[in-house]
Amino acid sequence: MSSLALHEATLRGKEEAGGGLVRLTLEPGERVAASYVRPGQYIALRAAGKDAYFVLAGDVGEPSWELVLRPGGDAALAALGTSHGARVEVSEAQGAGFPMEEAKGRPLTVAVTGSGIAAGRPVVRARVRAGEASATELLVGVRTLAEVPLERELGEWSRAGVAVTVCLSREAVPEGRAGFASGYVQDVARARAGGFGGVPQRSRGISRARRMIFAAGVKDMLVAIRVLAADLGVAESDVRTNY
Repeated sequence: MSSLALHEATLRGKEEAGGGLVRLTLEPGERVAASYVRPGQYIALRAAGKDAYFVLAGDVGEPSWELVLRPGGDAALAALGTSHGARVEVSEAQGAGFPMEEAKGRPLTVAVTGSGIAAGRPVVRARVRAGEASATELLVGVRTLAEVPLERELGEWSRAGVAVTVCLSREAVPEGRAGFASGYVQDVARARAGGFGGVPQRSRGISRARRMIFAAGVKDMLVAIRVLAADLGVAESDVRTNY
């Protein structure tokens, strides 16, 4: 991080995001804010002398930045301990992010685990605004119901037409609870990969090779999603992470 230029940003908001996560709103200044051009980009943040990297969770083009943090690690704890109006230091947005322009007009699966929802959030929000909710699938991996993040937003996206599934890896889905499945993200995705009623999607005129997959989260999930995509004939170039 020492090679990155840091700029002052002001904390403008702090609220619970569900699942043990907290959403921070930062005001980095117009020029620095303009460096965020693609969902999935991340920033370096320094608070109380502690450094870490965090994915931007807000919409591209906004004057403020949003972060979704889990209280863990010195920098996160330091940032969460600051009060409204406090100053922190941030870099400009880093990384390639997700190529939204390539996914335009195509089916898109967004697979995230834990705080990886921060990378998926602006992707899904952009797809809803673009009228592509019905061509968007979101798989959110958490261990238990108590860890489900952004429940209100998940509900809004589902009502807008996004196929939202919360995947519980360490807890059974309560009876009658729609939008939930048991298992890891990659296992739920594989179980559904056979297409409608077990009929391969190619025979219904839907080319799996045209689907894109954006993924963010733990390494095991990312590796497994790439393996699954290859098994389904999804081009390697159509499976993207945010770094």
